[in-house]
Amino acid sequence: MIEDFWNELNEGDIHVRDHLQFELKSEFFINPHLKHNIYKQEVFIFIPSPLQVNSQTYSKEQFYLDQTNLFRYRTPAMTMAQLLDPHYDPSPLNRLQILLNKSEAQFSFSLVADELKLLGAIFRVILRDRIHELIINFKHCEFQQNRQIQSIHLLCSEVTQICDRFRALQHLAHIKFSHQRLQRYFKYMDEALSNMIDEYFLILLQQIHHLKRKNDHRLDKYIRQFVLKEKTYRQQHALGPKVLKNHSLFKESILHRQGLLNRFILESLMLKSQRTSLEEKHSHILGAISAGIAMLVYMILFVWKISTFVINSFPFVALAVFFYILKDRLKEGLKTLYYKQASNWFPDYSTEIKSPQEFKIGKLTENFAFIEPKQLPAGFLHIRNHQFHEELQALQRHESIIQYKREIILDRTLGILEGRRRELTAIFRLNIFHFIQKASNAFEAKLDLNPYSNELSEKLLPKVYHLNIIIRNTYLQANMQPKSEIKTFRVVVDKGGIKRVEQIKSLRAV
Repeated sequence: MIEDFWNELNEGDIHVRDHLQFELKSEFFINPHLKHNIYKQEVFIFIPSPLQVNSQTYSKEQFYLDQTNLFRYRTPAMTMAQLLDPHYDPSPLNRLQILLNKSEAQFSFSLVADELKLLGAIFRVILRDRIHELIINFKHCEFQQNRQIQSIHLLCSEVTQICDRFRALQHLAHIKFSHQRLQRYFKYMDEALSNMIDEYFLILLQQIHHLKRKNDHRLDKYIRQFVLKEKTYRQQHALGPKVLKNHSLFKESILHRQGLLNRFILESLMLKSQRTSLEEKHSHILGAISAGIAMLVYMILFVWKISTFVINSFPFVALAVFFYILKDRLKEGLKTLYYKQASNWFPDYSTEIKSPQEFKIGKLTENFAFIEPKQLPAGFLHIRNHQFHEELQALQRHESIIQYKREIILDRTLGILEGRRRELTAIFRLNIFHFIQKASNAFEAKLDLNPYSNELSEKLLPKVYHLNIIIRNTYLQANMQPKSEIKTFRVVVDKGGIKRVEQIKSLRAV
């Protein structure tokens, strides 16, 4: 849980998704002065040769099966004070109040449902960031104990006010509208908000314990009481898994239900995408052109030689068969040649990004290839050789290099700029299962002689591999000047999967 908490805060960096996947979350903003906002992202993955990942063992098709691209709106930025401010129009609490004050004839369930989900998404981010801020301040001793208690009191007070206002709206919806689905949605959100309070305040409590500060018993007691109050509320209102506590599946149902609630909230931010491959897009045209060229060659050769032989003679039949085979091979050869060259002309995949209402937001294009060191951008080999290792820097490394390029084009449209959801978050994940299939065992035995006792011993040492990654982002700034950012990472893996991700100090390409 605590690792997920810190990972969520490191947008733009690679972090571990699970033991087989790493994830890169990127934010893309729409510049209203540009008709098309273009963001280019290049990922270079350096894979050590002992893993035997190369163009013969790892195909382009497998890469796209192993990777995931997800798109959603970025959660609207808001503070707790703004969320509670009755005059702040973007606040979902205020918009819910307006929607629920309408008559039943004017009532719109879809608008209320959207505001409910957006409230959950905004509250989650606000609470997460406030808890993070408190933890950082505690770590750096920026607050005295009295100030720490005051800051916790303020946060708990604001959280309580948000819950009270929400539950008042829930009561209003219950007495005014006989809409069963609406009642269920309010109940789902009530449980989700209470779960968030439980999750993040327990993280805060754990971090305070981890710091082992003296005289923190008052703070500890206050946080415990606040968490227990919400726990009691959930029990009194039957919020939580429906499986009985003594049932064998009770523990399993906790995370399953929480995952469903999280997905329910994220529906307010998720976008639709439809991916089309190069082959799907051009296969019919390619087949027709290749067949036409091959048939033209066949007819020229056939007509040229037809007068030499009697039409029903053996030489005629043999020549006809030979030209037909030649035509067929020519067609397949043209198709193969086209696909080899097409990657230089067209993307491997093109993905349309749309809102749930089918409103076009933008497009993603992707390309994958294995490249040689000489094909790296200028200066990148210098970064690779002098930045990733303190050990054996001069040693020539034998590696396979994957280049993955994606370009996101966002349209400047009134539909996006008028709403609260103006920026996009793109999530890229890569499963490394096929990268580590030929890795050695996670631990290897090594003999050692103790210089003091002269005793011979055997140690088990971890065997790891480094997947070194360079990421370059290129985009236009608000002042219309191009900007390029380079980040470097090391994904440390063994036979069992990913052990950790390390961010390397940036070094500009030279």
